[in-house]
Amino acid sequence: MPRKTPITYDHSLMWASRSSAGASDGERGALARSLEPVKTRLIEDWKSGRVGFFGIPELKDDLAAVRRTAADVARQFTDLIVVGIGGSDLGARALIRALGREGKGMRTHFIGANTDPEEIALLLDRIDLRKAAVNVISKSGDTIEPMSAFALLRDRLVRKVGRERHRRHVIATTDPKTGTLRQIADREGYRTLPVPRGIGGRFSALTTVGLFPAACASIDVAGLVAGAKEERDAFANTSAGASAPLLFAGLHHDAYLRRGQRISVLMPYADGLKEFGSWFRQLWAESLGKKRSRSGMVVNHGMTPVAALGATDQHSQLQLYNEGPVDKVVTFIEVDSFRKDFKVPNPYPDLEGVAYMAGHSFSEIIHAERAATAVALSRNGRPSGTIHIPKISPESVGGLMCFFMLATAAVAELLDIDAYDQPGVEDGKKAMYAMLGRKGYSL
Repeated sequence: MPRKTPITYDHSLMWASRSSAGASDGERGALARSLEPVKTRLIEDWKSGRVGFFGIPELKDDLAAVRRTAADVARQFTDLIVVGIGGSDLGARALIRALGREGKGMRTHFIGANTDPEEIALLLDRIDLRKAAVNVISKSGDTIEPMSAFALLRDRLVRKVGRERHRRHVIATTDPKTGTLRQIADREGYRTLPVPRGIGGRFSALTTVGLFPAACASIDVAGLVAGAKEERDAFANTSAGASAPLLFAGLHHDAYLRRGQRISVLMPYADGLKEFGSWFRQLWAESLGKKRSRSGMVVNHGMTPVAALGATDQHSQLQLYNEGPVDKVVTFIEVDSFRKDFKVPNPYPDLEGVAYMAGHSFSEIIHAERAATAVALSRNGRPSGTIHIPKISPESVGGLMCFFMLATAAVAELLDIDAYDQPGVEDGKKAMYAMLGRKGYSL
């Protein structure tokens, strides 16, 4: 059955025959064979429930709760303040930047990813809290950045509308049973949405965590989940050697171990996908940056992710990519069809410096810019690949998120590390707790 929203991966410039620092063409068969057991293990993790993100499309009750709560909130308020950090922030930002551009739905604002008081002041100055809902997102409720911001917002809300009425404004997305935020929500009587068990923050964008803010912005959240399901099912039903996320994973693993290409650049050629790069950056860094293998051996693995934007960063980073160290793999995202387009006028036909542009559409230009960047990298021996999506739509963005979750999980399998923990993050949190005097913590 043909896919409704195909996501393809053009890896032709990842090979040494086209880019001299790419993978050896003689390794194609071996690469495909090495991916078969990876696919088998990931499918086993899915079927056994050991890895939760595979089951996101089946969380139908959560999706219904998101749509029902968002519809109710949108009837009462004009603005939504999303309070979160990391996986409780970046996914929603990516979804709304890509798909919340039609001016429909609630105006969405983000806070809690930083404790910069000037940023908080700007938010409070421009929003009438009487017309705003607050979605505080934290599985535990112990993370200082969002919870300190929430404490301040709650205080200001109570001053504006009173202790009793402020409860109508707050929706807490948190653990269904335990944690500090769950205790707060139960004590105050806030509406809640459950953070699904077994799905870590950086894999949670297509759960209640990201879907509720998206639904408030009038994004088709069912379409997002449908796109993810299509990508997941295509992964399950495609041979490892023909699977786009597995090939992406295998080629990046090969570049990392064999050629020391330890930097992964993601460069979408679409402004709507700019925040998607930030979401990818956390997913890749936190999942693959690990001190120990699953057997406990010290390995210090990791590929440094860089979020770039085409065509903007052709003029700020491409010099480095073309002539700097050969330590990077660049991946472009190309949108085959844009939602709107224009043609360049011809006001100066006698000036060749601008006359040659006349009559070309802006989509033609950005496609040419992406292709030209890939050619330039190839000529300088630098490998690159291109992920194609038909257009920016709920289905394609949901599918793209699932693509990168699958690819990340596959690289972790190849490296024999745990993609789903983050002990290095926890170390930093414990040191900060001690500095701020939390009971039970010391430096």
